[in-house]
Amino acid sequence: MDLAHIRDYTHKHCRFKLRSGKEIFGVIWEVETVEHRLAQQEGGNEEDGRRLFFASVRDYERLQSHPDRPVGVIPMHPEEIVLAESLAS
Repeated sequence: MDLAHIRDYTHKHCRFKLRSGKEIFGVIWEVETVEHRLAQQEGGNEEDGRRLFFASVRDYERLQSHPDRPVGVIPMHPEEIVLAESLAS
């Protein structure tokens, strides 16, 4: 999937099917990096310097309420995700 389609599923409890065939359940979100700001200033690609991260729902909620505490976060590449389905009601 490309980043534009994945954005519909950020910050929501979802099921993701990966290119490897594995299914994972949790939350993804996008983080803007310094590289992204520099790319914008230089007229670069909108997706340059943006990173996706994945965590279980429990870890994501912990990260939101206590950002100073460690949680299990996994970097993701948009091309790894082949299917996303929102589980939030």
